[in-house]
Amino acid sequence: MAGLVLPALLYPLMFLGQGWLSKIGEETLEAQEVRVSHDLSAAEPELAARFLALLNQRIPIKLDTLPPGSIDGIEESIAEGTLESEQHARELAIELTGTDGHLLVYALPNPDSPSGTLFRLHFEGADETCREAKDRVREAFDELRAELEADVFLIHFNGDPAERWTTESVDQADESALSGRWIGRILPLIAVLVLLSGGSYAALAAFAGERESGTLETLLVQPVPSLDIVWGKFGSVLATGLVTLGLNTVSLYACVSLGLGSLPGAEAAGNDPGAWRVLSSGLLFLPVCLLLCAVLCLVCGKARSFREGQHYVLPLTLLAMIPTALAMSPEVELDPFLACLPLAGPALAFREAMVGGLTPLPGLLAVGSTLLYAWFALRQLGHLLDGEKVLASQSTSEELALRRVQSRTALSWGWAGVLGVYIIGGLFQSLNPLWGLLATLWLLLPLGAILSVRGTASRAGESLPRALGLRPPQPLHLLGALMAAPALARFAGEWIEWQQRVMPLPSSMTQVSGLPESITNLSGPWLFLVLAVSPGICEELFFRGAVLSGLKRDLSAWKTVLWQAVLFGAVHASIYRFAPTALLGGLLAAITLRSRSLFPAIFLHVAYNGTLVLSGLDESGEGPLAWTSQAWVPWLIVPAALLFLVPARRSN
Repeated sequence: MAGLVLPALLYPLMFLGQGWLSKIGEETLEAQEVRVSHDLSAAEPELAARFLALLNQRIPIKLDTLPPGSIDGIEESIAEGTLESEQHARELAIELTGTDGHLLVYALPNPDSPSGTLFRLHFEGADETCREAKDRVREAFDELRAELEADVFLIHFNGDPAERWTTESVDQADESALSGRWIGRILPLIAVLVLLSGGSYAALAAFAGERESGTLETLLVQPVPSLDIVWGKFGSVLATGLVTLGLNTVSLYACVSLGLGSLPGAEAAGNDPGAWRVLSSGLLFLPVCLLLCAVLCLVCGKARSFREGQHYVLPLTLLAMIPTALAMSPEVELDPFLACLPLAGPALAFREAMVGGLTPLPGLLAVGSTLLYAWFALRQLGHLLDGEKVLASQSTSEELALRRVQSRTALSWGWAGVLGVYIIGGLFQSLNPLWGLLATLWLLLPLGAILSVRGTASRAGESLPRALGLRPPQPLHLLGALMAAPALARFAGEWIEWQQRVMPLPSSMTQVSGLPESITNLSGPWLFLVLAVSPGICEELFFRGAVLSGLKRDLSAWKTVLWQAVLFGAVHASIYRFAPTALLGGLLAAITLRSRSLFPAIFLHVAYNGTLVLSGLDESGEGPLAWTSQAWVPWLIVPAALLFLVPARRSN
């Protein structure tokens, strides 16, 4: 009741409380007196007087006049442009406004207009009252601008000439389509969160909870096929998730339709999308319910205890939110490729159906592909309990293999490395982009690789270099890696062109000039060293060396490659780059497994990054890498793949 029914009953209280608190907050701020310190001696006297008169109308307000020249020290500090001078300018502004002041405004000559005036505002953005003072000053400025424009038009044109031309827009969309436009963006994300939240109660109890309490073995010794037990448990999880989703949807729809509250964006579109439109479009989301509940059962079934299962639910929820959130981006359009992506396809199809613009082919692909993914997950779920009897074995080696100590430890180190790059590496690069990047690559990642591989090598009885894959490679594999690099660079270029049509990349991610100046100012060889050689060595040492060494001990090859793809895509911290970097990470993992050496992956990574970097520097397209734009270059992937058919070198 607390986890499933109560949240659905709290929507009215949530909406009413939100509106009540917002109204109280606005009224409190409007009634609060703000104190503004000003020095307008550099502005025209008439202009300053009119501005102060308008500002006095924003009551309650108190104006403090500063003596002329009070702000000279602030402007001198700002002009220096250093961190210390900017901090000094902030201290001077706080000193002028006083302990009970909220905003400082002053006038100075406009550098962009010799005859103009620049008004500069200093306020504390983290303080609500200071932001209220800023809003009142802005309102006075806007009103002053409107008055001045009206005076100019009246003097020179006898009124505003533009008032003779008017426009009138007629929106042909009905109210349900307008409402469906915004609800189609936000409802898939809410549905995924609610479904996983409600289904997790049943999944944790049915799988992880019964395994921890020992009642799962009692079920398995009964004269009933284990497949029937799994299907029964899955049915309970699915029913629980659907009931939770239905209760929350009905409660949310009722609150919005009755005007108790609104979701983001609803104010401009109307509140009622129509119950029939929501219900019919929601049928596209039923395969997603099957898929999510099956994956939830798989995750909870792998857990050895209730607490461990709880730890897995949050990462699963965050992972499911990433593709579902694409429906919230209006610039992302549904096409056959996106329709086949898990969760993203049905979410975009639901959004298009809510507007009434869903075409048959993408809709069928979204439903069909999701049903295929759900079938695969259910197939894996059917074999989930096959090895439960073995768990009761007293053999230490068998239990260690079943618990996958090596791969679990490697995954923990992998995610720790990803978070370390986010937090520690981000801190390094915020202080200095160039040296922070080098510190992340040459200090943070190698240290993580050594700490991670020590346990793997110890459990396997190997030396650290051998566990990292630092062994002589097959020369033909090195040649194949070098041949594959320009072909993969071309594929990356094609991917970027396609993605620009589907989900445009920021300009800073499509050209080298978008990097910090401390990096772009480097010469070509140094840029190659920083952006190609350093990532190629250090990232491979951590991901394809240390982490892969632990994953491959007790995971199948395809699972090892899959985890490598996820980790490598996640470490680059960009939804725009996740897919290509994940594919590259999976390919590098497959090459490492095939060659039994880390060096081919290093060669491929360095050559791939180097091709992209040097091609980005060659604006004329006539440099030494101009040949990579030839039509035959993508076909290099074929002989490169054939070279990797050669067996790896035997090691003593």
